[in-house]
Amino acid sequence: MFVDGKILTAPPRDRVSPGPLGVRTCDRSKCFDGYTLFSPAYGYTEYVIDLNGMVVHTWPVTKSQLTELRPDGHLLVDRFAKGRDSASGWDELSPDGERVWHWNGPYHHDFEVLPNDNIICLTARNEPPREGFYPPDFEPPQMRTDVVVEIDRSGTVVWEFSFSDHIVELYHLAGLPQPVRYEMRAPDGTLKPRIQSDWAHTNTIEVLPHTPLGQRDTRFRAGNLLFSFRSLDIIGIIDRDLEEIVWVWGLGILDGQHQPTMLPDGHILIFDNGTYRGYSTVVEMDPESGEVVWQYEDRDDFYSPYRSGVQRLPNGNTLICESDAGRIFDVTVEKEIVWDFYSPFLGQGPENQGRHIYRATRYTEAEVEPLFASRAEEIIAVADSERKRLTSFRQVLKFYQDGFSS
Repeated sequence: MFVDGKILTAPPRDRVSPGPLGVRTCDRSKCFDGYTLFSPAYGYTEYVIDLNGMVVHTWPVTKSQLTELRPDGHLLVDRFAKGRDSASGWDELSPDGERVWHWNGPYHHDFEVLPNDNIICLTARNEPPREGFYPPDFEPPQMRTDVVVEIDRSGTVVWEFSFSDHIVELYHLAGLPQPVRYEMRAPDGTLKPRIQSDWAHTNTIEVLPHTPLGQRDTRFRAGNLLFSFRSLDIIGIIDRDLEEIVWVWGLGILDGQHQPTMLPDGHILIFDNGTYRGYSTVVEMDPESGEVVWQYEDRDDFYSPYRSGVQRLPNGNTLICESDAGRIFDVTVEKEIVWDFYSPFLGQGPENQGRHIYRATRYTEAEVEPLFASRAEEIIAVADSERKRLTSFRQVLKFYQDGFSS
C-alpha cells in the first residue's frame, strides 16, 4: 500500500474458516452453471469440479499453479523448476495426461495464448540496479526485472518488452517517487525498511479484447497489454505498437493486487489483496474516469494477502478465488454468495502450500465438451435407479449430477 511516499506491505497470513470443506452453498437458480478448473498452489494435480464439488477430471502436473483449458480439450499448464533435471516453462497435456508439447524458459506467473497460437508470457532477468531507483542504503546487488515476451510454438522469442526500460514512464504516469522506498510490517507492528530486488513483481499479463472503450481511446485498443505490478500497487497498459507504457492506475488505492482483467464494456475487474490494509476487496473500475463502479468486500470473512484472482461470468456474477483460504465462490451483482467451495486438497510436493489456490476458472458445458468427449474408458459396475447399466463417462456423470440436483 502506498502511504506517505512509501510502498508498505505485510507478511503472509492464512485464513482458516470453520466449517466443512467442499461445497457449502449452491443456489442453482442464481449461480453460473459450469465446471471449475483449479489446482493447489505448486501442486501435482489439476482438478475440474462441477457445482456439486465432484471431481470430474484430473491431470498430473509438475509443480503448477496456472492452467488453461484449450478448445480441443488439451490443457496448457505452467511448470516451476525443481532440481537440476527440469526447468520452468509450460506443458501442453492431452486429456489423458500425455505431454504433447512443452517449452522451457524463465517463465513466471502468467501467460495467454494468442489467436496465431503464439504465447504472451512473463519472464525475468537480473541486471544492475537503475541509477536513482533505490535509496542508496537499500540498493540490492541486482535488480530483478520482468520482461514480457511473445514466443512461437518453436520456442523462438519474436517480441519482447523489458519493464526496466520504461521506469521513467512510471514516474510520470503513476506519480511514483524517486527513489522508491519499500517497507515491511514486522510482527510487532513496526515498519522496517527492506531491500526489494523484485522491484515490480509483475503477476498478470493480459491481451486487451475489443471494447467500445478501445474504439474511443487508442490506449485501450484491442491487442494492447494489461499488466499488474504487485510490488508497486499499480496496474497499467503497454501499447504494443508504440512500445510504451501509456496508462497506469492504482498507486495509493490498490494493495498487492492480482489478475486485473478487462471486461467487455472496457471496465477493469481486479482482485485487490489488501496485504497491508488487512482485508481484501474485488473492485471494478472505469479506466476513463478512474472511479470504482462496483466493489465486493467482507471484512469478517474474506481476506487473502497473497495470490488470488477473479473472473466475470456470462450471467454477470463474479467468480472469486480467495487463495489463502483455499476458497472459490460465485457472487451476484447484489453481492449475494450463491456458490461457495472450500478446497479439501492439501498442497502437494516439496513446497506444500496447504489449501492455497492461485487462480480458478469457470468453463461452460460447451467449453468442456471436447474434454468429456475424449473420455472413452470402459465403465463397469455402474447402473441407474432402474438397474440399467451405464457404459459411458457422460452417462455416469449425468446420472450422479441429476441425483445431486434432485
